[in-house]
Amino acid sequence: GLFVREPSGELPALVRWWNGIGGILDFTNPEACKWFSSNLHSLRARYNVSSFKFDAGETSYLPRQFSTLVPLSDPSTFTRRYSEMAIPFSSRAELRVGYQSQNISCFFRIIDRDSLWGYELGLKSIIPTVLTIGVLGYQFVLPDMIGGNAYPNNTAGQINGTNSLPDRELYIRWLELSAFMPAMQFSIPPWAYDKEVVQIAQKFTQLHEKLVAPRVLELAGEVLDTGDPIIRPLWWIANDDEAAFKIDSQFLIGDDLMVAPVLEPGKQERDIYLPAGRWMSYKGEHFDKGPMYLTDYPVDLDEVAYFTWVQ
Repeated sequence: GLFVREPSGELPALVRWWNGIGGILDFTNPEACKWFSSNLHSLRARYNVSSFKFDAGETSYLPRQFSTLVPLSDPSTFTRRYSEMAIPFSSRAELRVGYQSQNISCFFRIIDRDSLWGYELGLKSIIPTVLTIGVLGYQFVLPDMIGGNAYPNNTAGQINGTNSLPDRELYIRWLELSAFMPAMQFSIPPWAYDKEVVQIAQKFTQLHEKLVAPRVLELAGEVLDTGDPIIRPLWWIANDDEAAFKIDSQFLIGDDLMVAPVLEPGKQERDIYLPAGRWMSYKGEHFDKGPMYLTDYPVDLDEVAYFTWVQ
């Protein structure tokens, strides 16, 4: 058969997932891969689908005991086989799992974020997660949906878990951070809020298109030669600077564009660390005596502080 089976090999091994109970395709079986791929191609042709989101794929969804057509000495190889199914759709496909699959040039989505401000799967967790994934060799990082998943009881700004939208300020700051990532993902539309949020969304999607995307594409061309991440930690350009190793709320796009988004509620200012070098802010200010801290640097609700390294 086409499914992962019980150890006896006689029956499909059923597992529980977020939509109930189901069987798992055995991606060590070429016939199962062929069936799955042909259905994806059929859907794309019939409905003019651009690409697909390859969700799940973690070995945690495998049953405690199972058998596959090709025995797995390492269960994580199953994740690798699943990831390979995205290769024909890789120009726009999205994966959320990886195991020795850095060569697959898909968008690599971080696991779902809650619509919260903090480090526990909230807004503050995005930069450390993206930096870690990039250093591991997955360069085309998709930071999940803007504003988080808005699940009840895991959303800032909800009243008794009834409000379906993330907190407005949180949504705006999330949007602004995402504009400086390799891709932006809207699931909750900005017009679900008000005109100002729509205007801010337009401003930052345009900024992404004009400033960020060209840099990402240029850096993507270097990935095969260098393996360097596109989104980089500050210590990447200051590896003898102890302070740079402690910064988890700023990042670089390449070596010469540094981003410092606001990640705290109710704030329109933040402290910013500039490594050694000459930097020019998005406001045209020049900072020539680094390294330095900018204390309480003003950043309006519709702004992200970013700095360009000046030779």
